Amino acid sequence: MLEETYGFCEAFGESAPIDQAAAQRATSGPLAGCVIGVKANIRVAGQAWTAGIGGWASRIAAEDAEVVRRLRAAGATILSRLAMDEGALGAATDNPHFGRAGNPAWPGHSTGGSSGGSAAAVVAGAADAALGTDTLGSVRIPAAYCGVFGLKLGPDAVPMEGVFPLAPSLDSLGILAAEPEMLGRVLEIVAPGLPEHSGWQGWLAPAPEVLAGCHLSVRALYDRCHAVLGDLMGPPGDAPPLDPPGLRADGFVLTTVEAADSLRDAPGTSPGLARLLEYGRGVSPGRLVALRERLAGERAALAGALANNAVLLLPTIAEPAFAHGDRPPLGQADFTAPANIAGCPAIAIPAPGASPPVSVQLIGPPGSERGLLALAGRLAAAL
Repeated sequence: MLEETYGFCEAFGESAPIDQAAAQRATSGPLAGCVIGVKANIRVAGQAWTAGIGGWASRIAAEDAEVVRRLRAAGATILSRLAMDEGALGAATDNPHFGRAGNPAWPGHSTGGSSGGSAAAVVAGAADAALGTDTLGSVRIPAAYCGVFGLKLGPDAVPMEGVFPLAPSLDSLGILAAEPEMLGRVLEIVAPGLPEHSGWQGWLAPAPEVLAGCHLSVRALYDRCHAVLGDLMGPPGDAPPLDPPGLRADGFVLTTVEAADSLRDAPGTSPGLARLLEYGRGVSPGRLVALRERLAGERAALAGALANNAVLLLPTIAEPAFAHGDRPPLGQADFTAPANIAGCPAIAIPAPGASPPVSVQLIGPPGSERGLLALAGRLAAAL
């Protein structure tokens, strides 16, 4: 019933694809009794591995992705084929082949994309946590629109074997959960080799003009978090100059270029996705070189500012979710793209009980996932 209402799994004319046999076998392990959802671009043995592509509806995975193997070994029950945008190149989880994911936290409004089914499954209570992928914000944007926590891991934190790529230079795996404790339990299973965090040495805030376009509810949450971090860690330092729209635009162009290669053999793509891939193929070599040089400079600046165990506070998205049928805001990924460009982990933190949901995020240096999760828990507890 929940799946029919919210469409968090790809529509194949059947019930939500949960592995009931495995659930009966799994009686021990740190995730025994937990249902973990898995986005449809992550391989689950015996299930369609579509990556949201209609022509791959009958492509059945022969084996689990490495992250799914780790979850099963920990006793988790797998809920597979969570809804996503076509090819993961989208912003609304409104798939022309498999349907739209509804937002249980704010009915009638988008879950965002491309991991919208992962967020919806968590909010609907069908999954204790869920895996998604994040290229320019595709875990943190749905987390923000649906009012849950969303942790984007660093690009080297977990093996990407069995995760269908979109833009490999920007892609990361992510975890969504309603509470930091559950998110942390999954993190320890999928990324057991993460270093212990040695403690934060400070925090950074952007220049006020960077926040000028934020909705009042987003700005109110940001200001509250700014005050809490000040109490916890002292006054902020200045973030390096940020141009969120420019970073997002450059990141999007690079995504289409790399997606044109990743999805070159995808069958039965929609006209909309075909146009985006054609755009990526048409980017000239000279423009691509200049774009990569700009992004390398931005990556170095942000990673350098965070290098001494500093954390950056930003909104996750500038405004609450848009209504179904509306176009996604052009700047939806303005605040999320920098973490992907810099190769850094980041976590989206929801305002407790907010309707509509709003969110802020923390971005930390590579290897700081555990520290980000702990700080996010302290921040959320103080809101």
